[in-house]
Amino acid sequence: MSITNLGTLSLAVAVPGAAAGVAAGIAGINLALPDIEARLAALAGFTATPGDFAADLAIANSIVASITAGMTAGLSPPSIGAQIAIIAALVATLEAAVLAVSAELDVVLDLQTLLGTGGVFAYAYAGQADALGAALTTELASGFPGGSGADATNALILATSTSATWEAMSSLFKMTP
Repeated sequence: MSITNLGTLSLAVAVPGAAAGVAAGIAGINLALPDIEARLAALAGFTATPGDFAADLAIANSIVASITAGMTAGLSPPSIGAQIAIIAALVATLEAAVLAVSAELDVVLDLQTLLGTGGVFAYAYAGQADALGAALTTELASGFPGGSGADATNALILATSTSATWEAMSSLFKMTP
């Protein structure tokens, strides 16, 4: 049976899996935002222009039969209004994407701030279940480092008797000094 003091940690060090998740979230957001910003900039620089139908018609006069067939079919050049409506829809879609990414970034940044919180005293235990209490009592008889045994304390103890679960916990939580 053994209990090991892992030291005083920040939440990010105590839960490296969460810190890795925050880093991955920030990296993903940082990859997405430049693309969205570039698309918005391109759309902002777009100027809707009417087609030069007179020039098109002059060329089309040489192929009257094709124009007649096209007009019979109902073809017409796109209007400025249609061009602006398409651009407005694209801008709205991209703005919604920016708002969604921004909301995700707020959550990631809040978690990142939370993970910076220090003062977590960490211990790892290996031994029989019925000896855990005695091992903790012995380890904490004089309190946490810099404190006393009579200090008010809050604790979270996560335990398992399954090796696969312990391996999973070990990859998520700090288990070695």
